[in-house]
Amino acid sequence: MNQTCTVNYIDHVGVAVRNLESAFVFFEDVFGLQPGEVKELPDQGVRAALLKVGQTRLELLEPLGLETPVGRFLERRGEGLHHLALNVSDVSQSLEAAKARGLEVIDQTPREGLSGLIAFIHPRSAHGILTELVQTV
Repeated sequence: MNQTCTVNYIDHVGVAVRNLESAFVFFEDVFGLQPGEVKELPDQGVRAALLKVGQTRLELLEPLGLETPVGRFLERRGEGLHHLALNVSDVSQSLEAAKARGLEVIDQTPREGLSGLIAFIHPRSAHGILTELVQTV
């Protein structure tokens, strides 16, 4: 029997933006959302911040350059939904379950991210959705 990748809840929705400050103004003005602390994540090529929306969050991602994954995403598709992040209790176990089911993964092992330990599943294996597994630490 195959292992499952049990999801606790939607952790956040990633949104690619060209400029964090402009996005902050929009989300605060239109929806009353307060921006979180901006963190630079050079290994992921982004400046990012989380905006709390009830139990879940929006993660705004501004690329550090055009050659980064988010930079290339913006050039191809423009601003918008980038990924869906699912909270799991054990990201290593969930990643192994995904691989055991033959899913194409981007990360072979979990790594540190803005929201905790993370690993990505390629959109080709998840109905076109870049899927992030998140273990809050």
